[in-house]
Amino acid sequence: MNSKYFTIFALFAILVIPAYADPVVKPTSAGTINVAFTTDPVTPNPGDQTLIKLNFINKQTNALQPHVDYKISIIQSGNQVGGIPITHTAEGAVSIPFQFQTAGDYQIIVDVEGLVFQPIPPETATFDLNVGGSTSTDSNHTGGTIQIPKWVKNNARYWHDGAIDDSTFAQGIQYMIKQGIITIPPTQSGQAKPGVTIPAWVKNNAGYWSTGDIDDATFVKGIQYLITLGIIQV
Repeated sequence: MNSKYFTIFALFAILVIPAYADPVVKPTSAGTINVAFTTDPVTPNPGDQTLIKLNFINKQTNALQPHVDYKISIIQSGNQVGGIPITHTAEGAVSIPFQFQTAGDYQIIVDVEGLVFQPIPPETATFDLNVGGSTSTDSNHTGGTIQIPKWVKNNARYWHDGAIDDSTFAQGIQYMIKQGIITIPPTQSGQAKPGVTIPAWVKNNAGYWSTGDIDDATFVKGIQYLITLGIIQV
């Protein structure tokens, strides 16, 4: 295969196709046990059968914790739309089928109430889940609408962690803006200059954005700055 086309294909695969997400691992509210959460598929669609997958992890051994009493609540817009009552897993790993009815953001609340046949004060771990692959939209304080697919946060995390280099990330963002996958406020492109590099604060912001510590508008300010430098051409 021609190396030029291979490079383009690889860039598209890394930065445009949503990646399969690793499980999200959180400690319960009192820190007694860790809970790993993921779904199959990673981004569920309304009406499709979805598996909510949970692993209960012993913090000392990092292995599955057997004999856990737990319950699950599925919340959308402050209302409980599903879940299961208190139940027991002998293995410490469960897959729970659920059908989400509408697109949007959900919270999956896991309550742990017993370990190895002994009751404990309830401890919770809460996980966010987007259904339908809806985009984040922000029209505040930036002079225009922002629309970024949720899965782009994976790409930002890969860049921040060094899995992809600066040039690949910038070219991927440039491609997605030009194709309308990402929408940002109008920004004047600067003249590309040799030797201009991406400032560290932009990369740091990408990492903060991927973990939800800053909002879309703050992340986009970094992208707009790269456009004014001519690193991203739109």
